Amino acid sequence: MSIYKLVVAVLSVFSIILLSSSFFMPKESEVHRLINYYDFGLCMVFLYDFFRQFRESENRLKYFFTYGWLDLLSSIPVVGAFRFARFFRVFRVIRVFKSIRILILFVQTKKKSSLYGLIVLFICFTVILSSIATLYFERETGNIQTAEDALWWTFISVTTVGYGDYYPVTNYGKLSATVMIFTGLLAFGTIVAFINDIMERYKDVD
Repeated sequence: MSIYKLVVAVLSVFSIILLSSSFFMPKESEVHRLINYYDFGLCMVFLYDFFRQFRESENRLKYFFTYGWLDLLSSIPVVGAFRFARFFRVFRVIRVFKSIRILILFVQTKKKSSLYGLIVLFICFTVILSSIATLYFERETGNIQTAEDALWWTFISVTTVGYGDYYPVTNYGKLSATVMIFTGLLAFGTIVAFINDIMERYKDVD
């Protein structure tokens, strides 16, 4: 078991929540379109996970005909109904962690990797939810009107570039932007710390 699989499982739950929330929105709304963009990105993560598990599996045929075909179908954006098969990823991880005590022990023994995994999840959740919230609050009064506008504004905000072509004007939108900027700073700090950790490992090997 690895923290990577746990992260994928949590992302699976998050993607199901996103898909479920989109059912309560008009399909022509820009928020609905933005959710679909993010779901497509998550599908690419799950598709990579499928190929990785398929490559590393000792018995590839057994993996494919037990869980693999569900993993594959749930990773294809156009197959809408099968995307809910991502719950099977969660069940498989829960089956490995037979109790909360074992999960706590896993986190305690792999503190550094668990911390990186927690930060990655926090950044993903915060970026996605903040951009969706900003588009929702700004859709009638601000200049962030479309899903594409929200994606561009999110990228600029996370990277702390701040071109100023798109910006929130409502109080709630500004609050979301503040959260987004702090998330960007956290992301860059995490990347620097991760690279530094890798360099330290190479030094120890040498």
